[in-house]
Amino acid sequence: MLTAKRIGEYSVSSITIKDVALAAGVSTATVSRVLNRTGYVSNQVRLHVEQVMKGLNYQPNVLARSLKQEKSRTVGIVLPDMTNPYFMGVARIVQQRLLEKGYHLIYMDSVEDPEKELEAIQLLQGMRIEALILAGTGQNAEIVKHLIHSGTAVVLLDRIIDGVHTDLVVEDNAGAAEEAMGYLLSKYGDRIGIIGGPQHISTARERLEGARKAVALVGIQISETKFYAGDYSRASGIQACNFFMETEEPPVAIFSSNNEMTYGFYLGMKERGLDLDSVEVISFGELDAAPLFSHRLSIIYQNPAQIGEAVAELTLKRLEREGIGREKRIFTPRLEKQFS
Repeated sequence: MLTAKRIGEYSVSSITIKDVALAAGVSTATVSRVLNRTGYVSNQVRLHVEQVMKGLNYQPNVLARSLKQEKSRTVGIVLPDMTNPYFMGVARIVQQRLLEKGYHLIYMDSVEDPEKELEAIQLLQGMRIEALILAGTGQNAEIVKHLIHSGTAVVLLDRIIDGVHTDLVVEDNAGAAEEAMGYLLSKYGDRIGIIGGPQHISTARERLEGARKAVALVGIQISETKFYAGDYSRASGIQACNFFMETEEPPVAIFSSNNEMTYGFYLGMKERGLDLDSVEVISFGELDAAPLFSHRLSIIYQNPAQIGEAVAELTLKRLEREGIGREKRIFTPRLEKQFS
């Protein structure tokens, strides 16, 4: 066994799997099985080896292992906005489930920019990821199809990409938006403003489709002055507020197709000195700070934990070569009306 003094002579980078095996009193093969979570190792031995590795501050050379095994046990996830609680809620669940199976998750943020998204995917590709989880901008179909063709597992999260056929976890955006708009139309008629999202993103198209379907069903005409094309950012929510409040007849109710734009809309109202409860709002997606201010806000609640579990399950199925064909999981968001 290595003594404490002897262990102290090692630098972090010089400690090898052989040193761990010697310190733990087991074979290098046993240490390898613990590291790679392959083969049988009793729980007692596994815990002992893990404790020794922790004591030695042993850091396995992930790159060397991946080159030797031809597997990196690494998954990449590209999100459009890592500050959005919904996406981070999904990612935390995915990371937890992957770690339980010995995989590591690398986060990248595209900030809703197709070029930055492409750079992120290429960087992850260079890191030899085994799977990609993508909440995409919809603009990089070719590289995604290339990844799939080359054998990399791809799971699309929240958003579809035209022409890409792979595993998919999404929500019924159109149905939830139609229900929300139907509720507002029944109360306010055409005195409603709609904050839409960028139409190259599937969720924005679907939510606008649902809203327009509700309008068509009641036979009400909504003028262009009651529609603002946002970009899923807080800044565009502020701009939407300014746009609406400067029209001859500002809307008395708002349907916002994204929680960040909803937040921005309230910021815009505050900047203009308006009471936050002077307009009824339905937001597609929850605002963490909503209980802290006066408002008339209803929420279309998403379920990031449920979505994350589905994404993790499909990703692990593909990594472990289970199942055939592609799967599509569709979840239904819940409209919780605060006022009726």
